Amino acid sequence: MHKKIIYLLVAILLPVLALLVLARQPAVATTAYLGCKPATLTVKTGQSFYLTVAVTDTLDLYAWQFNADYIETYLEFQRILPGNHLYTDGASYYYIQPVDSGTEAQRAAATRLSRHQGIDGSGEIAYIFFRAKTQKTDGTIVDLRETLLVDHNALEITKTLFNNSDCRVYIKNDVDELIQPPVGEVVYMPLNTH
Repeated sequence: MHKKIIYLLVAILLPVLALLVLARQPAVATTAYLGCKPATLTVKTGQSFYLTVAVTDTLDLYAWQFNADYIETYLEFQRILPGNHLYTDGASYYYIQPVDSGTEAQRAAATRLSRHQGIDGSGEIAYIFFRAKTQKTDGTIVDLRETLLVDHNALEITKTLFNNSDCRVYIKNDVDELIQPPVGEVVYMPLNTH
């Protein structure tokens, strides 16, 4: 009799415990981080290069915007390209090229299109291209300002900035050129088989 009661209790409790485990809410991510990765680069005087702006631990990221301050004596701004984090799931996106004031690339922004939700996780949101003009062995700073991450409801996502959003660039005459992987739009070239 006691064995039957124990089996009955186990038969009832196991499915209940399984439901509790399966219905448990997923863990909420920590605060999102935004900044340059890596935080410092060493480049050769005269070379073009890019800084990678990345986010980590985002939930429902739908759009971003920032300004990039730089010192024109040392750096020549070239352009900003969007990273692939916003559209890794196949979403379309809209990108706004910044206005360059000579010391600040203002209001670079991108947003997802054709999706009702943002993207979770970590990844690159933008690449800032510069040319190193003059040697600066103690480094020059590119400062990300007025940074904004928003979710699909256009609500700001709380974030912490890597290194206070400072991206340091050491410019030296006597170093090899920094080699970086190509980024940007994929271009398919026709294959000539003749």
